[in-house]
Amino acid sequence: MRFAIVINLDYDSNPEEVCRHLWRRIREEMLEEGFRLEGRLFTMEMKNENACDRARQVIDRLNEDSSLVEYDIYKYLKEFYGYNHTHTVNLLLPPTTEIRLDDSMG
Repeated sequence: MRFAIVINLDYDSNPEEVCRHLWRRIREEMLEEGFRLEGRLFTMEMKNENACDRARQVIDRLNEDSSLVEYDIYKYLKEFYGYNHTHTVNLLLPPTTEIRLDDSMG
């Protein structure tokens, strides 16, 4: 099962420089934990519970690094959620009802 973790920082309420630095560290730690970065999504072939636990562990570890953020790291998170990525629909592609196979190649 392909699972995705979404992490968006709250740039509106926090200093941009701090958020940029925090995002770099989150990205590094998530990649080290075994997630793949796809745009702004971290994905992994794993069961939901395990992927969520790993993502929370990364954020909790970073939260313990007092040199990273002044307060609780969760204050800097705008969104932090996970979902089954296999149900995602890429809206940049045409609907599957419009895809036609050319049988003249046969």
